[in-house]
Amino acid sequence: MKNRLLLLLFCITTCPTILLAQDWTDIKEKENTFFVGLNIGTLFANNNTASIYDGSNNNTPFGVEYIMNIPSNKIIFKNYFQQTFSIAELPLNPTYKTALDIGLHAGINISKVSSIFVDMNISSLSVQQLFTILIDDPTNLAIEPNYEQLPIIGEEKRININVGTQLNFFNRNKTKIYGSFFGNFNNIKLLRNYIVINNREYEIFHASTQQPNIKPSGSGYGGGIGLGIKYNLTDKLTTDFTYNFYYIKTSINDKLQGFGINHGLTFRLLWEY
Repeated sequence: MKNRLLLLLFCITTCPTILLAQDWTDIKEKENTFFVGLNIGTLFANNNTASIYDGSNNNTPFGVEYIMNIPSNKIIFKNYFQQTFSIAELPLNPTYKTALDIGLHAGINISKVSSIFVDMNISSLSVQQLFTILIDDPTNLAIEPNYEQLPIIGEEKRININVGTQLNFFNRNKTKIYGSFFGNFNNIKLLRNYIVINNREYEIFHASTQQPNIKPSGSGYGGGIGLGIKYNLTDKLTTDFTYNFYYIKTSINDKLQGFGINHGLTFRLLWEY
């Protein structure tokens, strides 16, 4: 299955260029030109791996329950809540926040209608949810008990590498509109997971007892398509705004992995030479 998908990615990134190149020596406007630039945009990630940050025992033995039951912490928390307390609910469906996506873009114009490119983008994703504490207050005469919601936060770093081709279908004056096809290779690494009580952070550890210094991480692959518009500011300087649709596999450990849809919006400033 993996070999078939890799073959498909190769076809996606190479076949459109071959088909549209024709006898490109007859249609090229000038000698091959290289381009390089900066990417800055937003990544809208699916939530396939976000549940690792929910603090439950399903994901780590050192989650919220472990933190709340450490004897020294129990004294601190009882002084804070002023009553007996227990965990009422952990986040049910953690979601990633929209992330800033920054990276590099480079490639070569094969002809006036096609180019090949590579992207490498880095983004810092976060999950910011709430878990609920039940406070057993004997002075509370209401039907509903007292609850307090507290932050639980996860942070991770992602690297996305896209390799593909761009095909221009509109070219007039200084404006080009293009479609893109690309293969994707990605990596995810957990940076932090913690709860906040009374403005103090308490770490949730995900390392195993066999490998205490290794944090969860994983690699994935997939492909995507995009639609963009370029505008030539000068002979050398071009702006580029693009939307990308990804269908990729992401993985942060053996349990949390799978294919899903991501979206990206990117602005580029390119220099041709």
